[in-house]
Amino acid sequence: MSAQQAAASHRRLPVHRLVAIVSIAALTLSLGAGVASAGSGRDHGIAQNTFTKWITTYPAMAGVVGGDVGTGTYAGEILKYTPDTTTVIEALYHFTGSRHSFSALVHVEQTGLKAVIIGVVTDGWLKGHKVEGQYTQITCPQSSGGCFQGTLDIMGS
Repeated sequence: MSAQQAAASHRRLPVHRLVAIVSIAALTLSLGAGVASAGSGRDHGIAQNTFTKWITTYPAMAGVVGGDVGTGTYAGEILKYTPDTTTVIEALYHFTGSRHSFSALVHVEQTGLKAVIIGVVTDGWLKGHKVEGQYTQITCPQSSGGCFQGTLDIMGS
């Protein structure tokens, strides 16, 4: 290879590298947007939902929801209530939001003012997915017994 051919070849190599780098960067950006979309809870991964609920007439509950379901209402029914140092509750939660709606069968363990929630979506948006959440008992004007403010996240498959 002559010096002139080597110089021409050397000049082309950076252009090819530049094209490769730009192509990889574009691919990375497009994949990054997809991963960000999936991780944001929009039908593909975790869906983050908030609620504030209270007991109306036992065993019925009412409240409000937000987050990925959109602004909306909460309704629930306590199916089983076992008071103890750690109170165990089985319940149905119904989230009806402006964007999505779902129902979940949940198992709640409350110690003091804080609780942990696990369960499964039984109907509606992301049916069959596991749910995980928590709440804290707070004072509120809706109920003399207090309200329960927390999160209920739908887990990705």
